[in-house]
Amino acid sequence: MSSFLTIDYDFFVRHEMHKDVRMPDGGMLSGMLVYDWQMNEGRLPMLDEQIWLGRAASFKRWGLDIQARTAPELSFQDFMLELGIRADTHVPAWRSDSHAWAGGIARDYANQFGPLSVLNFDAHHDLGYDSDVISRYAKSEHGSIHCDDWAVIGLHEGWIRNYTVVYPDWLGSWEWSSRIKRPWLKEFRGRYRHTTWSEWLQSGKEIRNLEVAHFCRSSSWVPPWHDSGFSDLCEEFGYVGCLDCDFGQHNSPYDTCAHRAWDWQQVEDEIKLREEMHKLLLTLNQGLTG
Repeated sequence: MSSFLTIDYDFFVRHEMHKDVRMPDGGMLSGMLVYDWQMNEGRLPMLDEQIWLGRAASFKRWGLDIQARTAPELSFQDFMLELGIRADTHVPAWRSDSHAWAGGIARDYANQFGPLSVLNFDAHHDLGYDSDVISRYAKSEHGSIHCDDWAVIGLHEGWIRNYTVVYPDWLGSWEWSSRIKRPWLKEFRGRYRHTTWSEWLQSGKEIRNLEVAHFCRSSSWVPPWHDSGFSDLCEEFGYVGCLDCDFGQHNSPYDTCAHRAWDWQQVEDEIKLREEMHKLLLTLNQGLTG
């Protein structure tokens, strides 16, 4: 059976949405509130930039080091070394910003080699997150595929014979620890599984008959100051072509060959602007109530 390896950069870039975060004053806040990593691949770059500036400014005002907290724990070299034990990396490889591209790759390679065995290193399972995922795909004019549903659509269409998502150790399989029901996955029972990086290493399983590899940056999830790391990750693997350049950007406004602009001085400027606005609001409020 032919294999398809796909790696989402958010596998490396940490967050703490799944747990409580200890603040510098000793208090605890929900990671969902602190990180607020809400994503939308359709956002305009100008809006995305403001969102990341706001997040970075909030962390700094709280006394939290957002660079340290999102930095990868696993080196790209060690990661590729472990993959190299299991895979022949002399295969076609592509990069993109959106993981939706993985659906198209699965479709095209399945047409050539038959249903694929897919191994996905990711911080999300990409098997859809609501009951309408399959019907929505069926009703879409051109069979629309998104970053969060390409894997379940691949199973539904028969492009993917079996699917494994490997979560980073810093995250674990928390997506599956809740009581969330996933009725749309019942028909695929036995064809998908989830594990963690350490568990996958201990299993000793090999990637056999690898036909294609894919890397996605996931700019909606990954802060722009980590863009150079994504380029380093791709270079560790070897030559990686760019789907965004060769075939046009899909679902995302970003081209992964270009790093998003980022200036830490703008974070300081954002904090000063917030402080000035806060003072202005206090003055206006005093004038209204005085």
